[in-house]
Amino acid sequence: MVRMLHALEVDGLVMAYGGRRVVDDVSFAVAPGTIAAILGPNGAGKTTTVEICEGLRKPDKGAVRLLGLDRARDDEELRRRVGVMLQDGGLPQSPRARAVLTHVSRLHANPTYVDELMNILGLAEHGRTRVRHLSGGQRQRLALACSLVGSPELVFLDEPSSGLDPASRRDMHHLIRQLAADGTTVVLTTHLMSEAEALADQVIVLRSGHVLADGPAHDLLGGRSMWIEGGDVAAIRAMLARELPAFTYRVQGTQLEVSTQSDAMPADLARLASALDRLELHSLSVALRPKSLEDLYFELVEAQ
Repeated sequence: MVRMLHALEVDGLVMAYGGRRVVDDVSFAVAPGTIAAILGPNGAGKTTTVEICEGLRKPDKGAVRLLGLDRARDDEELRRRVGVMLQDGGLPQSPRARAVLTHVSRLHANPTYVDELMNILGLAEHGRTRVRHLSGGQRQRLALACSLVGSPELVFLDEPSSGLDPASRRDMHHLIRQLAADGTTVVLTTHLMSEAEALADQVIVLRSGHVLADGPAHDLLGGRSMWIEGGDVAAIRAMLARELPAFTYRVQGTQLEVSTQSDAMPADLARLASALDRLELHSLSVALRPKSLEDLYFELVEAQ
């Protein structure tokens, strides 16, 4: 049996509303059994891209293949093999929670046991509760259960931790990791950089309908940033930008992050120290720390 190279392939997607391209030549691929996080600010094109992949929208141009099948041509088969969790849940409000999950399970050829899934997601005690009476976190978990009850090979999770308390979020993360370990491909969108950093094997960053970064998380996060604290960091940023225009600067609270695309961190640090000396900025604290996904994200989406 030939192993599938990609669980999801997105090729040249274009989508416009009112003449404005919200998705503009977006391409990426996700390997089977991995967790991919699609990130970007509001209006970046994340939701439209994912909805095209889910079959909820048709692109103006481009193609999507899931599990080796064409999104447009093989929709019926893909509905049996792909799970979808919408951010707003998409749940009916009047039925009881277990009845909703049971109904969804009957739409699939190889459903997971309903009671087992209810137990795993902490919903067993709420099976007879009407959906409208569930808490926000409970509805979120029921929406996740509906996306998983068909034993999908690929699942899309839109803001899966929205409305969850820290303990429930931890349990959700554990379940997502277990899904990938069992061979399910997970594509998630999130505004929580800590969530993406904790879960994702692959990170895709969008801005204004374009892919800014795409790759393994550990590769994208290579290197360290220099951080300056003390004094007026906005003024320091302006002065350093004139001295070292090739560096990237970002004010975060009382600190100024300084980074470059160079791999020569000792040389970059020496250049920064020399610039601070020339500017007679001697009382500042300068430190190095590993670059986080949040650092990378803001570096990309705030770049002009």
